[in-house]
Amino acid sequence: MTEHLPTYGPTEVFREEDTTPDVVVRVAFALSREQLMTALSIGFTELVPDVDAETITVEETRTEVEGWLHAAAVIELDRYVRQGQLTAYPVEAQPVMDALAAALDRAYPPRSPQPVRRPPRYGDGTVTLETLDHGDVTVPEPAWCIGHSWQPNPHRADITHNSTRVKASAMTDSAGPVHLLHAYISHSPYLEIRPEPHPVVSVQLECTDDFAAEDIPQLVEGLKSAERVLENVAAEAIRLRGEQS
Repeated sequence: MTEHLPTYGPTEVFREEDTTPDVVVRVAFALSREQLMTALSIGFTELVPDVDAETITVEETRTEVEGWLHAAAVIELDRYVRQGQLTAYPVEAQPVMDALAAALDRAYPPRSPQPVRRPPRYGDGTVTLETLDHGDVTVPEPAWCIGHSWQPNPHRADITHNSTRVKASAMTDSAGPVHLLHAYISHSPYLEIRPEPHPVVSVQLECTDDFAAEDIPQLVEGLKSAERVLENVAAEAIRLRGEQS
């Protein structure tokens, strides 16, 4: 009887780095308070020894519990995988293994292979890109474009021209180099929800951290550099907009 129990997670999808996953299997565990504490304490000491127990967040707590359950299950599963690889099954067991393989395919259908996309084809001032909804789309290729945003299943609205990225950083005494942001010009000519009739400035912030008080003047200088970067990229976008007019 677990219907009345509160349910938490999954916080994230865990996977092994040296394997290629085919499916995501979600498993729910009904755990006692003692089991929760055991999983958290082991995961806390083994996986994140640098995290302060007094300030650990709700998400970090749940991630550690789920992460340890995942690690323990995968370690045990890998033991059986290796054992199975070393086991010579008798011939009469093959029909059973074939039936299990068929049952697995029914329960977890193999993924269809992704179609191979053709690379961009460049012409005289144009580029032709393959899309799912409109086939080959030929668009003017601006001189400032160095590449196009790559989507696994691209639609025409996903076509985006991108310029060279300009970065802004700071050098701090205690934390070393700190990347603050990078900015570049982009243009998605077929966007419908938020149309882009002209090139825009794309900004990606990269810095969320804690710093020593002595680092702040150096960060301020870095932010001044970031301000100049943004102003220069914006000025170039305005210039390009004027060329389109």
